Amino acid sequence: MKILPEELKDILLKSGFVSEKDIDSAVRAADQIDRPVSDILIFRGLITDEALAQLIAEHYKVPYITLKNKTIEQTVLDTISESMARSYRMIPFEKNETALKIAMEDPNDFEALEQARRRTRLKIIPHLASSADISRGLAQYKRNIKQVFEQIIEENLKKAVKTGDDLARIAQDLPVVKILETFLQYAMAEAASDIHIEALESSVVVRFRIDGVLRDIITLPRSIQKAIVARIKILSELKIDEHRIPQDGRFKFTMDEDVVSIRVSVIPAFYDENIALRLLSESTRPQPLEELGLTGNNAKIVSENLKKPYGMVLITGPTGSGKSTTLYSILNMLNDPGVNIWTIEDPIEYAINRVNQAQINPTTGFTFASGLRSLLRHDPNVIMVGEIRDNETAQMAIHSALTGHLVLSTLHTNSAAGAIPRFLDMGAEAFLVASTVNVVIAQRLVRKICTACIEKFKPSELELTVFKEKFSGRLEKQEFYRGRGCQECGGSGYKGRVGIFEVLAVSEDIRKLTLKHASLDDIEEQALKEHMISMLEDGLDKISAGITTIEEVLRAVRE
Repeated sequence: MKILPEELKDILLKSGFVSEKDIDSAVRAADQIDRPVSDILIFRGLITDEALAQLIAEHYKVPYITLKNKTIEQTVLDTISESMARSYRMIPFEKNETALKIAMEDPNDFEALEQARRRTRLKIIPHLASSADISRGLAQYKRNIKQVFEQIIEENLKKAVKTGDDLARIAQDLPVVKILETFLQYAMAEAASDIHIEALESSVVVRFRIDGVLRDIITLPRSIQKAIVARIKILSELKIDEHRIPQDGRFKFTMDEDVVSIRVSVIPAFYDENIALRLLSESTRPQPLEELGLTGNNAKIVSENLKKPYGMVLITGPTGSGKSTTLYSILNMLNDPGVNIWTIEDPIEYAINRVNQAQINPTTGFTFASGLRSLLRHDPNVIMVGEIRDNETAQMAIHSALTGHLVLSTLHTNSAAGAIPRFLDMGAEAFLVASTVNVVIAQRLVRKICTACIEKFKPSELELTVFKEKFSGRLEKQEFYRGRGCQECGGSGYKGRVGIFEVLAVSEDIRKLTLKHASLDDIEEQALKEHMISMLEDGLDKISAGITTIEEVLRAVRE
């Protein structure tokens, strides 16, 4: 909703949720980095998106609606066209014979309300919804990709019959531009991270990776494969006539106000070239740590350590565990006009306004280590190194932390405690590691239960075995949940992902163990004595809250 900073400040002060000092700081930062004040407040964890929308709705005396758990009937969606809904950022969600309820970012948009009234000839009852909820609602317009492709093919069949074309040529004449745009639109609507276009002997299979799991979306005629590959190569400025070697490229795609940067990988396979597209949204607001799943005492420890002017904050986990997402959220929390932030990445995934981002290029000698050495001459306050891979980078990161910089980076270890022995294995001096590492965050991603079909269930004794060993007292009153599977979640029972974490604050006792080159087990034992919440326990907390399932937590902690 369009609201002046002064009016927003007044609403927040009356609510008591945010202090005047924090609001003024957010206003200054918003002006400098060209972001809405509300985004800065949410980045810094001062208020949630939903809470802010509720406060604004109360102020303007309009009803508030959340679409997070709501599956809208197709007949209701059809009352407002998709193009109109996207243009005015409004979603019809409930109707009767005389009235239609609409969720809007701005319930005072009289033009939108009048257009909806003329289109439907019903009484319009506007409700305020958060920007994220409006995006979720718009995604419901893209629920059935197969119907859309059937329509595309049917249109070409009719055209072929009219013109007398050979039906065998229909597949070759399918509109490739429209097909690719449809893939991308549906992938964005489903929040897919990747699109795979794979050539088989007699067909082409398109798969989306949604919530970390690949799903078959549609099978197309084999004859269209070369045209799709050629179209993607043109967009990403690759060599169209090169079919023998892998090629990598990049292009952007826009759907309304949403912009997605797409990384392209083309590899020759047995039948023909296969394509993998990685979708990186440039429009999505980075999530605050609480929305990522870092809550309670874990969030408090991380926030306290981010306020320190120097030292190291390390994030660990396997590939695909959400480390980069957490790093970008931290960078947005620290992004302030009074702070000079530099990053060295491979590759740069998201552009952040007023953050200086450098892309490594090993072919020219610009590596993590050499880049970090150069950055120290650019007067940074905060440095983010995409990954510490070797002794040289580790030594430079430690040197940077010792000379008064806050260093953020990632390591590939299975647990928080494992980061310290890993540093020592790379040849770092124990006394330097003990002096510089402030906190280690280990994480995994688990799928969230679909809120449209959540139900209670009783797990088997085998599934409970791991928890009984450590948390037998908690299990007596513990309730477990799962998703039945519905249209909203594509029958999987899951929709969205969240992190499970363990956060190790480096205390004096852990520093002493580091100096002694203590084992991973000894460091972990000491951290648990100091009340570190293990990843398994954090997972159990999220099971209790009905956020995820026992199956997902067990899968994640065993990776």
